[in-house]
Amino acid sequence: MQKINLSIVLFIILLATPNIKIGAQAPAGYGLVWADEFNDPLTTDGKPALRPDKGDWWYETGGGGWGNNELQYYVAGTTTFYNDTLAGINDGTLKIKAIKRKYYGMEYASVRMNTSNSWTYGYFEMRAKLPGGKGVWSAFWMLPKNFQSWPLDGEIDIMEYVGYDPNVVHASIHTQAYNHKIGTQKTSTKTIQNAENEFHVYGLEWTETRIRAYVDGELYFTFSNDGTGNKNTWPFNVPFYLKLNLAIGGDWGGAQGVDTQIFPATYEIDYVRVYQKNTALNNQKEEKSFESNFNRVSNLLQISFKDKCLHHLFVTDMQGRVLADFSTTNSMMEIDCSAWAKGIYLISVESGKQLNTQKFINY
Repeated sequence: MQKINLSIVLFIILLATPNIKIGAQAPAGYGLVWADEFNDPLTTDGKPALRPDKGDWWYETGGGGWGNNELQYYVAGTTTFYNDTLAGINDGTLKIKAIKRKYYGMEYASVRMNTSNSWTYGYFEMRAKLPGGKGVWSAFWMLPKNFQSWPLDGEIDIMEYVGYDPNVVHASIHTQAYNHKIGTQKTSTKTIQNAENEFHVYGLEWTETRIRAYVDGELYFTFSNDGTGNKNTWPFNVPFYLKLNLAIGGDWGGAQGVDTQIFPATYEIDYVRVYQKNTALNNQKEEKSFESNFNRVSNLLQISFKDKCLHHLFVTDMQGRVLADFSTTNSMMEIDCSAWAKGIYLISVESGKQLNTQKFINY
């Protein structure tokens, strides 16, 4: 049986402190089903950890403008020739960087990351500090898993930010009927304070009937399903991936030119989380991949896994704070809950392609 050592217990206690991780803004009735908290330690040689080492993300690479006349070449985390780290994790955040360096014929190098998982409906959230300066264009957005054609297949922009327009964030959708190429895009903007110097929470709720975007829990964009069943107006009924990227220049990001003195530019992400309605979780038909039992006397949460494989486990409280996040191949393990407040918690375990969530009560 695996036991978490004292250092991990202390790490869990720190994560439980509200000042370390702020509460999520997920609507009532939603439970956490996936998260990347970017809490990895430095490597053994003292360098930032990299993604996609856990298999949760994959990189999209290449240049050519990406349909928007962008100026960067997207690399797989590091530059091949120069060994620049452009997607490193340290001090509890993922730092996506854009640098001014000629790379495969492009003027800049940066990163575009795509989740390995996809979801149909849910609440999607990121806490981030945005890069500033003329020419940068950061985004947290979604495209369909089976993407074939833009804009017919749809696009959901949870957050976009162009550096020449400080402190103004954008949320948009794109479809065949509604897109910026024909001047019919559906979008809203929100002015916030210190977008480039402080962390803010960017969230989006996507249901069968509407899409709504938030900043720090405040609703500022709504797009409703017209109910016609027409893909041209509502293609949002299939699985979508999440994306993070930092572009340079382009039709929008470079509309006022590029300030070459701002590099390296950094897009800093504290976490990315995905929630879905609890009813969907509770009604899963597949056999559970794990069993849990809370021992009140010893304050130990005991977990046993059905199959022998890699299990990714995380525990959250009902405010969305992640108290434990790690992977194991052991068949059993225990978590010391003595430092946790009394209340209801969610245990989520991803085993292969199966995700199960259970509740337990610390009483």
